[in-house]
Amino acid sequence: MADKVKRLQELNAELENVFEYSFEGILLTDADGTIMKLNNVSASFMKLQKEEAIGKNVRDLEKKGIFSPSAVGKVIEYGKSVELVQSAIGGRYVYVRAKPIFDENGKINRIVSFTRDLSEIMLLKKQLEEMEDELNKYRRNFLEPIQIKGISSRSEKMKETLNHVHKLAGVNSDVLLLGETGVGKSEIARVIHQLSSRKGKPFYMINCAALPESLIEVELFGYKGGMFTGGDPGGKKGLFEASDGGTLFLDEIGELPLHLQAKLLHVIQERQFRPVGGTEQLKLDVRIITATNRNLREMVQSGLFREDLYHRINIFPIVIPALRNRKEDILDLAHQFLQEFNKFYHKQITFSPKVLEKFLSYSWEGNVRELKNVIERLVVLSDYTVVQESDLPEYIQEASSAPSDLTLKEILEEVEQSIILKEYEKENSSYKVAKKLGISQTAAARKIKKYLE
Repeated sequence: MADKVKRLQELNAELENVFEYSFEGILLTDADGTIMKLNNVSASFMKLQKEEAIGKNVRDLEKKGIFSPSAVGKVIEYGKSVELVQSAIGGRYVYVRAKPIFDENGKINRIVSFTRDLSEIMLLKKQLEEMEDELNKYRRNFLEPIQIKGISSRSEKMKETLNHVHKLAGVNSDVLLLGETGVGKSEIARVIHQLSSRKGKPFYMINCAALPESLIEVELFGYKGGMFTGGDPGGKKGLFEASDGGTLFLDEIGELPLHLQAKLLHVIQERQFRPVGGTEQLKLDVRIITATNRNLREMVQSGLFREDLYHRINIFPIVIPALRNRKEDILDLAHQFLQEFNKFYHKQITFSPKVLEKFLSYSWEGNVRELKNVIERLVVLSDYTVVQESDLPEYIQEASSAPSDLTLKEILEEVEQSIILKEYEKENSSYKVAKKLGISQTAAARKIKKYLE
């Protein structure tokens, strides 16, 4: 009898070690979602001590913003296993698998959930695309996102752009914004205005490709009374005059007709203009921000854009990178848009891990605008709480199919192994490896042991 008791004690100790030293966070609740047991990994995701978490209900923790949505809550709601991505406290994303345990009557008795940190996966995915010697710089940028007036980014390229935005906002120089359709040029223009000394003054914008040639001139320069049949007899202010003291944003500047390019050059150089039909030059104090998705240099060579105007507006160009070149921002943007549309449409939609994987692998030719439109469509049209891969537009499903026979998990594991072993070979210390890669020493030691075996 004593031997059996001793064996049971040893077995229990072994199970406790397996539970505690698992790579994943493990959490056990009762049928109502009250936490009964969890390991340190799971507690660390919630930024709580184990003793603090035990006895708490997952619904209360969700209300406090510890995580969202609750996978255990979904199991209770649906009565079956659930896989989803949570946003966890501290700006992290975690992948959660929650499973119900049924009693002999088929009722839920316990719920166990397994949690894995997606932030580390995102880091390793970035390493797949960059040179090894960029590791330290990338880790620093990943962990310290920059935010300016609501625009946040973890991407090195976008951080550089936002740093330029911050510097140029402090002066009154005209700015040229360059980037593909949908990257957020109008948002950047607004940020420049809001950060500048003109923030309390007018901000106007016009898309030079959206109006006929005759209307663009009137919109920009205004007209004197009596110029047009049916027009305002007192005349009309143009956007230049309306923007006096503030900022005027000219989007799609490459579409501006040549004769208006000449008038614009005069305004930029002389800071004065003449309304259509007027004879008097009006003085102007306005900051002009231009933007285009076209190659203005090629347009100059083709005679479609004035060379003197090009050199005048190209003094301070800001290039806004395409979304496919700053993929580390995709999950943050997706989560931001999802929250926005859930609130607007009074829904509680979330995305399955496969959907987020597709988001990361798709090229997003329409950039941030396309991502936002896709998420709005998914929120509106989804019949279920958790959006699955099959709910995505067909072109995203097809275009983002991985060409490799390896799964994303296998690819990332290979990259992780290469990085861990190379750093360990150089440092010969799990502590130094942990410090360099921004992970805990326990995690570093565990990974080194795993990959050396």
